[in-house]
Amino acid sequence: MTNSGGVSEPPRQAGGESIAGQAFPWLLRQKITVPDRVAGYVDRDELVSRAMPTRRRLTVLKAAGGFGKTTLLAECCRRLRQDGVATAWVSLDEHDEPAVLDTYIAFACQSAGLNLLDVSDPEGTSVGPESRVGVVLREIQTLGKPFVIAFDELERLSNPVSVSLLEFLLQRGPPNLHLAMACRQIPDGLNLAGAMLDGRAQLVGTEELRFSKSEVAKFFDLSLSRSDLAAEMDRTAGWPFALRVSRNWLEGGAGASTDDVQDIVRNWVESRLFASLGWDDRDFLLDIGLFGWMDAALLDEVLERSDSGRRLQSMDVLVGLLEPVSGGATESWRLHPLLREYCAERLFRENLQRFRTIQRRIAEALGRRGDTVPAMRHAVEAGEPVLAGEILERAGGVRLWIRQGLVQLQAADRWLSEDVISTRPRLALVRCVILVMAGRLDEARKLFREVTATRPVRNQGDRDADFEYAVDDGIVRGVMALYGGVSIGSDGFRTLSSDYARLAESQRLDPLTHGFMEYGLCVIHQLKAEFGPALKRLAGARQVLAQSQYMTMYGELLRGQVAMAQGQAQDAESHYRTAQRIARKSYLLDPVSAPLAEVMLQELALECNRVSSAAALRNVPGALMKYGVPFSSFATASGLAIELRLRRRRIDQALTVADGLLEFVRDAGLTSLVRYLAALRISVLVIAGRVGEAERAWRLEGLPEDSKGCVDLTGQGWREMEAVSCARLRCLTARERFEEGRVLARELSAVAAKRRLRRTLMRALALSVVLEQRAGEPASAVGHLEEFLTLFAESPYAWPLVQERANCAAVVTRFLDLNPGSPYRETARSLLAAMRRVDGGPQLVLSERERDVLRRLEGERDKQIAAELGLTVTGVRYHLRKLFTKLNVRTRAEAVRRARELSLISDDS
Repeated sequence: MTNSGGVSEPPRQAGGESIAGQAFPWLLRQKITVPDRVAGYVDRDELVSRAMPTRRRLTVLKAAGGFGKTTLLAECCRRLRQDGVATAWVSLDEHDEPAVLDTYIAFACQSAGLNLLDVSDPEGTSVGPESRVGVVLREIQTLGKPFVIAFDELERLSNPVSVSLLEFLLQRGPPNLHLAMACRQIPDGLNLAGAMLDGRAQLVGTEELRFSKSEVAKFFDLSLSRSDLAAEMDRTAGWPFALRVSRNWLEGGAGASTDDVQDIVRNWVESRLFASLGWDDRDFLLDIGLFGWMDAALLDEVLERSDSGRRLQSMDVLVGLLEPVSGGATESWRLHPLLREYCAERLFRENLQRFRTIQRRIAEALGRRGDTVPAMRHAVEAGEPVLAGEILERAGGVRLWIRQGLVQLQAADRWLSEDVISTRPRLALVRCVILVMAGRLDEARKLFREVTATRPVRNQGDRDADFEYAVDDGIVRGVMALYGGVSIGSDGFRTLSSDYARLAESQRLDPLTHGFMEYGLCVIHQLKAEFGPALKRLAGARQVLAQSQYMTMYGELLRGQVAMAQGQAQDAESHYRTAQRIARKSYLLDPVSAPLAEVMLQELALECNRVSSAAALRNVPGALMKYGVPFSSFATASGLAIELRLRRRRIDQALTVADGLLEFVRDAGLTSLVRYLAALRISVLVIAGRVGEAERAWRLEGLPEDSKGCVDLTGQGWREMEAVSCARLRCLTARERFEEGRVLARELSAVAAKRRLRRTLMRALALSVVLEQRAGEPASAVGHLEEFLTLFAESPYAWPLVQERANCAAVVTRFLDLNPGSPYRETARSLLAAMRRVDGGPQLVLSERERDVLRRLEGERDKQIAAELGLTVTGVRYHLRKLFTKLNVRTRAEAVRRARELSLISDDS
């Protein structure tokens, strides 16, 4: 049995603040800290030089346990840092799953000096391990100087996906990245052969790590006689661990075989180390073998002593085997891994009851310290999975997510057995949140129904338990609702709103949970365009939410969304930037926070017509499909993904994206997103000229035919209302049902004005310009344009008009001709210029007939084009001359090439 004791942790830093503002436990510091030099370290300059990671792409130190791999790797890293080379360190273990390992890698690189606080995924879309590591690799490449990442105890990495993450680093890393790995065995799936064969990697093995005769003499401070030195070499064969035990015992030795290291360790510990200990010290050493990291207070509490620190320091046999742990405010240590594994295994064999008792005490002590996840691990090692569940319940169950973030809740969930979950409803609710956040909403719903059906309505014997369950139940229902599982107009959503309001008034809630309830109500109000109540509640909860960086970040995002909807672009950007700064600090811990902040900023930039390329978010929100994302965020990302393609006239791509997203939300059961995405898709169909198909889709989706149903905000959120109303207005305009369109446009404008939905109002006005232009009412079109220009003076949202540039450009030109003294002339000119810039030039407003001819230029003669379009050859050539002028080209081939550059036709057109 290896490492039976699991891992315990030192106390939190001063003030109780954990790394990244409550986002991660103190364990992270230990995982990414280069170990200090052990006492009695011997300089091996030649070996250090040979193993220096910067000499090649990959350096592998491979040998059995106790050969000093960690010591050598740490020495290389320390020297590199002294020379100014940025060097990151990651200690690996069996529990490093991909979503956790990439966090360690990123934090290690950040701690080594890589600037990850001011960057995020430049696409703003990708989430998950490879994306975070991808951000790291891009920043390393940008650094332009050697950067080293060292991985210790590589053989403990058991998850194949985690191994593939290291393979990704090796294969995709920039030329200035150097990797170093220390291991007993190379994990399956890590292909080092190619790097070895082409000279990019070097293996430092057992024989090189073994101490030479002169090094052994130096290790013993040149105090051995020739015969004693020869005997020591015979006994130890230069095995560093054996030499350490021998030196501590004074003298002794045996040969070291790499095939049966555990037997050798057992032999040496029993014959040399334990031989010099009394029974009390021996038992003490076996006990502390269950601690991964320890400090005096933790040892005293668990072992029920008062002298643990002094006793450790007085045990001379542990010199060099008791390694100091740096990084915390309290002095802490850890046993050499081989000795720790041996002690845990021996105690397990000799005294199983004692083994479990100590493990249980460690679990309880760490639980009291608030180190929930390692506490749960020790409880499971003690054979008490129920205790692991109790520890999580005492830590708040699902509220651990609010306090410490999603990564911590995911880590805690891994220590919950199915049996424990089936008997403890609050823990089943934890699993529900984990499933929602993994994008597995159907499974979350099923489990939630099972919990609700099997739990008694009221626990007469424990009112506190009832209340705690009610709080957790409310949190989970809120998560499922706001992450797309419940329609805003449903009874369930209305019940949720009233329950949150009731819980927010309770005096029994802790401050942070109270703040979460207030935040939930803010989100509900924001979705329904009730911005006053939303901001009022958010302001009231601001001080409480400040206790959590996560909640502060989401609060800023919500403020930004309100400001954006109200047309307050500068305020919106300010809030988004604040959220982004927090998100980037948490980006390495939270797989979605930074992309969400980036998406909101990109949406605002598009609204102001500042986005230059759809490539900025080309994967939005495909990568987000892997994770749970709140309705507003997913809706924003979806709309942005579609509109960015429309901006570049890539209508077919926009439709493909819309089709894929709609299929996804249907399959995932995200009912609150179906209508929204269906409406976006219908708008794209109309823009593509497929009006009949758009109308069929409208009827199939059961969308409202009347204008009041479109603008109703009692059963849908404001984004959904906007998307449905705009899609309907486009359909009516395309079918020349202008009077019905005018009625809808007036009602949409009235609702938008009443609710202070400036963005929606400006979109309604832009579509009204289109309607009147198509209806042959130029005066009315200009009138709506003037209304738009008035609003534009306060809210620089150019995109609604720019998007409709095919119809609106002529109206803007007419306005300029008719109003030489208007105060909005410069504004109108800037908008007209913006329309022309989007299409790549001042004359790229093509008629539908010109587009028809353009699509047929390659591969068809004028006669064929004329026959297909019902034109004369002279008519085709007339349109060709206009196209050549607008595209600034002289030949058909140049016209086709230029059209493709401007995305006017697709590559397969």
